[in-house]
Amino acid sequence: MTAKRDKEPLTTPEPRYKVMRSYIASATKAAIHPVRAQLLKALKDGEKSTVDLEQLTGEARYNLYHHLNALEEVGLVGWTMRDNKTKLYSLKTPEAPRAAVVVLDHKDIEQNRRRFDRVMDLLSDIEGEKIPNRENVVRAEICLYYEDR
Repeated sequence: MTAKRDKEPLTTPEPRYKVMRSYIASATKAAIHPVRAQLLKALKDGEKSTVDLEQLTGEARYNLYHHLNALEEVGLVGWTMRDNKTKLYSLKTPEAPRAAVVVLDHKDIEQNRRRFDRVMDLLSDIEGEKIPNRENVVRAEICLYYEDR
């Protein structure tokens, strides 16, 4: 015997939510790319020129512009001109973000091993089970999504 299911009409989300989800997905995807994550970390210390960023990342200038453009398109990075010839890139941090991404690479994890282990313990407690092979984690990406206000 099969149970009869009432079929409710599927509704599509309001366009503004679609746009928000799309923006969050784009920003998150842009931020977690390894080169872009490296650029974002470098810009945490303040504005940098393309020459500075090229030296810090080891990326060829063409690739660097590609990655900076991707970050700019999703609103994570902006730039100003210095002396009408040098672009200075900086982080754009909204007052009321819709999402944030915390990216920890191998170096961050190893330099803060005890703190990272505490985070892993807390995540295990929340999940109700141990995180498998946690000693082998070399990169962590944590996405935070904020309520619309």
